[in-house]
Amino acid sequence: MRQLFAVDGMACAGCARGLQRHLSLLPGLRMARVHHLTGSVLLDWDDASLDRSAIADAVQKAGYRLVDRHRPEDLIQGLQAQMTNTAIRLAVAALTGMWSMAIAIVLYTTPLDPRTAWWLAAASGAFGLPVLWAGRGILWMGWKSLQLREPTMDLLITTGTLGAVVLSVAALAQGRSEVWFDAAAMLIMLLLLARLIDLQGRRAALGALIAMQQAAPDMAQVRIGANRVLQPAAQVPVDADVIVDAGAAVTVDGVVTSGHSLVNRAVLSGEACPVAVGPGDRVAAGSINLERRLTLRADREPGDRDIDRIGGAIALEIARGGAEAGLSDRWAAAMTRAMPVLALATLAFGLLRGDDVFPALVTALTVIVGLCPCALALAVPLVRMHTAAVAGQQGLRIREPEAFERLAAITTVVLDKTGTLTEGQPRLVSASPAPGVSREMLMNSAALAETGLTHPLARAITAVTGERGPGGQRADRHAEAVDDGGGHIRVSAAAEADATGTVLHVTRDGALLGRLTFADRILPEAAPVLATLRRWGLGIHIASGDAVGPTLRAGTALGVAPDHIAAGQTPQQKAALIRALGGRVAFVGDGVNDAPALAASACGISVASAHPSARLTADLVIEQGGIDRLPAILTLARKARRIGRQNLALAVIYNAGLLPLLALGHVGPGAAALAMAASSLSVTANAARMSVAPVASSSRNTHGDLVAIRPNGTA
Repeated sequence: MRQLFAVDGMACAGCARGLQRHLSLLPGLRMARVHHLTGSVLLDWDDASLDRSAIADAVQKAGYRLVDRHRPEDLIQGLQAQMTNTAIRLAVAALTGMWSMAIAIVLYTTPLDPRTAWWLAAASGAFGLPVLWAGRGILWMGWKSLQLREPTMDLLITTGTLGAVVLSVAALAQGRSEVWFDAAAMLIMLLLLARLIDLQGRRAALGALIAMQQAAPDMAQVRIGANRVLQPAAQVPVDADVIVDAGAAVTVDGVVTSGHSLVNRAVLSGEACPVAVGPGDRVAAGSINLERRLTLRADREPGDRDIDRIGGAIALEIARGGAEAGLSDRWAAAMTRAMPVLALATLAFGLLRGDDVFPALVTALTVIVGLCPCALALAVPLVRMHTAAVAGQQGLRIREPEAFERLAAITTVVLDKTGTLTEGQPRLVSASPAPGVSREMLMNSAALAETGLTHPLARAITAVTGERGPGGQRADRHAEAVDDGGGHIRVSAAAEADATGTVLHVTRDGALLGRLTFADRILPEAAPVLATLRRWGLGIHIASGDAVGPTLRAGTALGVAPDHIAAGQTPQQKAALIRALGGRVAFVGDGVNDAPALAASACGISVASAHPSARLTADLVIEQGGIDRLPAILTLARKARRIGRQNLALAVIYNAGLLPLLALGHVGPGAAALAMAASSLSVTANAARMSVAPVASSSRNTHGDLVAIRPNGTA
């Protein structure tokens, strides 16, 4: 059995990894994927050997609570409460911690008599006590990660904080003034700030699921006897008769029982051109009825519509990613494992060289405190902060920093067609007059019938000719008008298929005047962008919900191999394609039907014109522009990854250099504090390099290809 649950109580990615590891040990559990951003767990288990109550007990023993129904609205309410609580704790920690650090600076830099220094050290500790209260959640999560055998940044900070407090209390008890309360306060404040940013990211991830629910209207016109009653769509039962007026959005999934019309299914499939429907055809919620009133018989339970299933697919794809450790988390875990070993080795070394027990213990604790790196806690967040600022200046919004970092290592880019590679609106691509008929006569006749009508094909015709006559009339499956000579003009969909696009026939008194072919125009920047990505060694795929003909036409024009073009894809099929291509895949899209694929990819990118659900699901949102920004985005991601790794290296170099001095007892609290500050300043200065030079922008070479311009001006 497979089901998606909510998990109450998770605070970080480390918690998710620990719970995922804990659950994976259960007999009969085939898969466990825990995702902390959405507070969810995707489980697949054997009913014969494991029941739901046993899973809930295991989750409870790990310190969390399993919630049977994964409701984004409930989770967002809980996250909002957590954000408020965390913000209050951060304010308390900052207010009192700054005083603790200010007093410590006086102790480190000003000659004082021992009694005055001791009282100032005690005051630093008194101001540090509220910081410990503010960070008690971090201390608890550190303990939980130890129980789950998954060392995290929480455990690293907890170890350093408790070591600093114990060492400081011991110093005060001896009448000394060398204390580390300020270091403990700084560690707690930094992690509380990171936790608040993380909660904001979790709320944005859940917003994608709510946007999906809002993509279809809430109310439906239900026929009960001779009356029409307005009801919430969530309360419409199966087999109810639902009326959808022309121009209205469809509210339920159902089969047409009466009426003929054209519907726009772009919200679900990405198809740019309207589709004709009549009795017996199925219509899904979220589609737009363009022509005439339709009556549907609902065939899906509330909450089980296609659009609801897409929302569920987004949640599943987000959860399927599981709990992946970032680079800084892996380094923190390694240091957490190493610190106790190094402290014990220092204690043994001190005892072997003849030190008394208490001084040896103090030296060992100093190793723990000195090796707890503020620089490591700052290394990646500072780069992310500068990257987000630079991206914002360039019209980009990074919603998921870890995914943006993964973008630097992608090998494949999958792109939606309609609205991403194309304009998303049908345009006239050819007019084929019948023998003896001029092109002008063909176009003007079509315009007579289509003037004054609102559907996309009518607008495409009048965009070429301008409006003609007083206005046409929309009938069942055609438009019609009478020309100046009294002839009856009719524009109707052609029965035959055409690989180039949608075809309309124009007739006068039944005689064919000609054919009009419409297609969605490829964006002018699409070809040079794809050429640039290929030159950088990236594989290019197209996945579209549109029909085979238009999709192949667009892909061929852009130089994409036929076996890399997937047409007629459902949202779930797009996500499955992403998974089949492997882990390092970026997806670029704009529609509701792209949301599961955006969630399934290593980094999902939405363009400026994207539907709200796509913008909220995407890891990176292009606020200004479209795919022409891709080369610059990749350049920025690679630069951010490079500087982030440099910062992590700087943090480790600091620890490696300080370790011998700490172990030999040659570094006191003041000197260690200055060394920690110097290390933090080094990663701060290095992270600032993200905004020193302008972000790579896009330009065109002599061949028309988009190329990334590096800060020094070279391509």
